[in-house]
Amino acid sequence: MRDDFSNRVKELLAKRVGYRCSNPDCRQTTSGPHVDPTSSINVGVAAHITAASLRGPRHDGSLSFEERTDSSNGIWLCQKCAKLIDSDEKRYTVKKLVSWKNIAEQSTLDELEGRSGILSGTEKTPFPKLEELLPELLAEMRDDLGEVPLKREFVLLERGWLYWAKGTELVYYYDEHTDLRNKIRILENYGLVEDITYNEVDRFVITEEFANYLTN
Repeated sequence: MRDDFSNRVKELLAKRVGYRCSNPDCRQTTSGPHVDPTSSINVGVAAHITAASLRGPRHDGSLSFEERTDSSNGIWLCQKCAKLIDSDEKRYTVKKLVSWKNIAEQSTLDELEGRSGILSGTEKTPFPKLEELLPELLAEMRDDLGEVPLKREFVLLERGWLYWAKGTELVYYYDEHTDLRNKIRILENYGLVEDITYNEVDRFVITEEFANYLTN
């Protein structure tokens, strides 16, 4: 038995990325004109992030039928990339596919708003590359801003340090992120965070561009 998406969910997934493949290295258009003027061609697939069936790739037994068939568990791909992600589930993890989906939707929104798409190849800020380099850190920052969307300052600490927090900052721990300071330096280099360190504690502020990317 498969928990397949409804036609409504399939259409929603396709529209949210402009009928393009969500793989940032592909982005193939998946819909176009048929020789019949009353019809169209579709080479896109509403793929499951966690499998629709018990033995499928990335299956998550904790999900209900409703969760498994919800749009949040889907990603729009071309047929080639849909086959690719199911052929190597250890390479194409849930986290990677969620990242692809977020990037593709943000790129489509940028195009709608008349801004250069972040997947254009000439972008100032290579978000797809950052998602590959810093997946755990960006995922944690995304979760934090989802809970407290108005916070922008954060500090870097060791778990054992004594620190009098102001109560207005987020905290990321060296113990939990390998080479954390270097990862933050990459974000600095792209102008996504600003160093506002004082009192010998590494302190930074998140730019609105970066906050918008993480929360969208």
